[in-house]
Amino acid sequence: MAYQKYTGLVGAAAIMEKMSEYAADHDWVILQNCIADLPIDGSATSDGVLLSMKSPDGVVFGSFRQANGKGIFPTQDITTTPASGTTPAKTNAYGIGLVASTAHTNKPASGLWFDQPNAPLSYATQEVVGAGVAIDPNGTYTLYGNCISDPAHMLVFSIESPDGVFQHLALGYLQKIGDWDGGIIFSGSRNSQHMFSKTFGATDLDTDSIPLFSMSTQGATYLQCSIDAAPLRLPSVLWASAAKPGELCDTGKQLALPVKTLEVKKEDWDAKIPDYCKLQSQTATDIGRNVSTLNCITVNMNIVCYVLRDPDALRNFSPVGYVPGIYFISMRNVAPAQVYEISYPKSGNLHQVFPYTRRRGTYGMDGFSILQEKDATTTT
Repeated sequence: MAYQKYTGLVGAAAIMEKMSEYAADHDWVILQNCIADLPIDGSATSDGVLLSMKSPDGVVFGSFRQANGKGIFPTQDITTTPASGTTPAKTNAYGIGLVASTAHTNKPASGLWFDQPNAPLSYATQEVVGAGVAIDPNGTYTLYGNCISDPAHMLVFSIESPDGVFQHLALGYLQKIGDWDGGIIFSGSRNSQHMFSKTFGATDLDTDSIPLFSMSTQGATYLQCSIDAAPLRLPSVLWASAAKPGELCDTGKQLALPVKTLEVKKEDWDAKIPDYCKLQSQTATDIGRNVSTLNCITVNMNIVCYVLRDPDALRNFSPVGYVPGIYFISMRNVAPAQVYEISYPKSGNLHQVFPYTRRRGTYGMDGFSILQEKDATTTT
């Protein structure tokens, strides 16, 4: 479907209200519509709102939770208040977290919003992990909503502030290769452990974020899959993640993607798959290689997902599917949040384009495009 633009949104709760509106307008079923939710620390006063939804086909379930001064996941990097008698520190626990699951309950037995059926778990700690973005509680934001319905369902929310600086959250289902159990996929500009920002300025937001649907040391992309003997391990492994093995957000099965942050290529855990590293910007000023100097055209490059096969020690990866409607591009000759015809792999289609964070930032001119199915509209 076409993108929708919402402007003048102050804080995470206002953003989530428009996320709910957009999802409902595109046939996603809203299960909990920005309801007040209790903190995970057991205190009795609500510290944020909760938005839960499922895809039109009832396969994908997602829960979005506002962080409004407190942590919302079991393990997070948060600036804490110092001991009594010292100068209070400013906490930075503000943002929106996302967890996907295979079903949904409005009232988990634990009372914790993220405690949903088959939510992704850290292999090391067996705690729920997910993705997120940092949101200034007093900041004014612009939200872009995008929806893919064919060949699989996918929602993408892009959040802008300051001007030209973007963070992203995506939730949907993989366009599968072959027949295997699973397929729910979600991603964000940050993972649950590191979703909070030191400040809400452009530099910190850019530096601390990672590309959507990418491999990174602090990966924030998760794929639900029951492949090989992973579900039979103790503990069971039901999700693959694009994080460094052994990190908190590693789920125990490695997910590989063709877009990688540069440090990944230097590591022994790097997946040897067809990737776009040589096409990506190598520095903030490097224009990258995914653009023609003859006619200024960038090419839509498919985001292919690969999963590490048993036995892990052999380091063999198999392709399992494509992220539907989302492609790696160069932002050199296009403007953020604008719509263009990018004629590969199919011609005649329009795509809205975004940088991973900002043009000429940490990721240079790297960005992604989202397929549009009809003309775009704007809501203020």
